[in-house]
Amino acid sequence: MGSSYKPVSSGSIDTDEPSLVEAEEYLLNFQTYKSKYFPFIYIPASTSAQQLRQERPFLWLGIMTVGSKSTSQQQRLGSRIRQTIAQEMVVQSAKNVDLLLGLLAFIGWANYQVHSKPFLAVFAQLAIALVFDLGLNKFVPKDTQVMPCMNQKYSKPTAPRTMEERRAVLACFLITSIISSFLQKIDSLRWTPHMDECLQMLDDRKECVNDETLVKQVRLQLIVEKMAPGTSHDRAMESTEQREPTSLYLGDLHTQLQSVKTSLLAESHSNEVVLLHLYSAELEATLSPTFLHPNQLTFQQRQSLNIGLDSIKSWFSVFLTITPAAYIGFPFSIFSQLIRCLMTLYRLTTLDDQNRDESGIWKAAHPLQILNGVINNMEQVAILAGLDNRDSSEGDIFSQLAQMFRSLRPGWEARLRPDDLVLSNSPTSQNVNEISLPDSLGAEFFDNDWLMYPLPWEQISNC
Repeated sequence: MGSSYKPVSSGSIDTDEPSLVEAEEYLLNFQTYKSKYFPFIYIPASTSAQQLRQERPFLWLGIMTVGSKSTSQQQRLGSRIRQTIAQEMVVQSAKNVDLLLGLLAFIGWANYQVHSKPFLAVFAQLAIALVFDLGLNKFVPKDTQVMPCMNQKYSKPTAPRTMEERRAVLACFLITSIISSFLQKIDSLRWTPHMDECLQMLDDRKECVNDETLVKQVRLQLIVEKMAPGTSHDRAMESTEQREPTSLYLGDLHTQLQSVKTSLLAESHSNEVVLLHLYSAELEATLSPTFLHPNQLTFQQRQSLNIGLDSIKSWFSVFLTITPAAYIGFPFSIFSQLIRCLMTLYRLTTLDDQNRDESGIWKAAHPLQILNGVINNMEQVAILAGLDNRDSSEGDIFSQLAQMFRSLRPGWEARLRPDDLVLSNSPTSQNVNEISLPDSLGAEFFDNDWLMYPLPWEQISNC
């Protein structure tokens, strides 16, 4: 399946597109740092950027966008992706695998589009629409089919499902499920029996190490998806009793998750990508985002607090051991996990709940130490990874996050106990008043495509 998208020819002058040398560098950047975190595509090391451009031009554009180290170039190429999607999908009604793969690259690393208007929810739905249009979520039809309304059989040549298509549909489920959980306003791609087959076949016929990572990520996310209440449509149509999973069903899913966790931790070579997803899934399964809303917790929620806090500590124990230079590979999923863990950690350690445990695990959480570690690492990314912010007044996403997180410190310090503050060695920024931010990461954080908005943060909360 080809693409009707035609990038500017290599002989033309276009300041937005990378040169031939830069294109090879961006592709290598993607293969080295990024693809392992969200392995929606397998590109053999022998594939050149020029070859990829000829075979998958829109995917090439997506990879150039996320592989560039220039913040301004990322934004310009991101604008071209938006324009291309509008022209190809809306005006031309095009549908092909190249468009889907390019979309997955773009929304997979949507966190790089820090100066753009929100697009994540819409583009996630466009990716799902492409999956449906291409029939990637269904079994390949047989050669002989019945023509609707004519009751006549006809022969239609069909091609077997490719591994590229299987990865694409599984990755679409993975990223849209994560986006759905984070934004709490769209539905993910629905799981189908054919996707079960795709998952099993990818597990059986791995073509690269990243295939194993994708299989594990999808299996973990599938458990999280099953634990959640129904889709937004279900929530509108069903009563609470109908839409909530039963205790027995949830118990079985928790057992599955624990079994997966035991298996992963027993492996001799732990995969940091999978471990981050594991602990995030464990947190999602233990403490849903809705628990952050009420001031008083139920008995069952209190029982889950220690488990959730342990999951957060385990997540950060992995995250903070990753060298800051490698942070440029983090996709939207890791950023959403980071925000979720920080928000939940703050909420847990400042609960006005008389029945919470004041010993042991709570005092060992050290939220300010964790916040300082995140800030310190984020501040190093631009220099260590060689990011180019010369044409961007706002800077890269990592520098902006460091600035935002540092501005949270006064609010955290005001709420935490004195013994927590003793453990904090990092000085408070002298410029915290330059950005007016809320004192905590509130639950409304999930209601906006916050990573795609420019500072100040008030614009995020009000959109």
